[in-house]
Amino acid sequence: MPERLPPATVGRDDRLLLHYTVYCQGQELEASPEGEAVEYAMSSGEWPLQLELAMLEQPAGARLSVDIEASENAFGKADPERVVQMQLSDFEQEPSPGALIEFALENGESIEGQVLTLLGDTVQVDFNHPYAGRDLVFEIHIISIL
Repeated sequence: MPERLPPATVGRDDRLLLHYTVYCQGQELEASPEGEAVEYAMSSGEWPLQLELAMLEQPAGARLSVDIEASENAFGKADPERVVQMQLSDFEQEPSPGALIEFALENGESIEGQVLTLLGDTVQVDFNHPYAGRDLVFEIHIISIL
């Protein structure tokens, strides 16, 4: 049986090896580890649809810069109702502003929240996605199509 060759361009259900960097207003927010390609599954829903559409039909070796506006709901709009006040006693140790903390839900799943403020016995936690409501730029280098 002949060896299966990788596709010439990115398809909807492909897995890719790539490098990426995410920027907001010129500031780097997140990137793949230096010198390491990461595996990404197309159609996984991990990244905004607009970004995946830009990667479709691209060949291995392609470099893309894709602007994702907050109005396109890349990670949703920031919802003020997802910012909640919690009691300091709900925490195992005193959290510091800016800390990302994972919380267990009753159904066994978990959710991450960012500590905004600590005032007396009250902790303000934001459960919005950290990129919600932000204009982003994704820079992608597709290393290979698996």
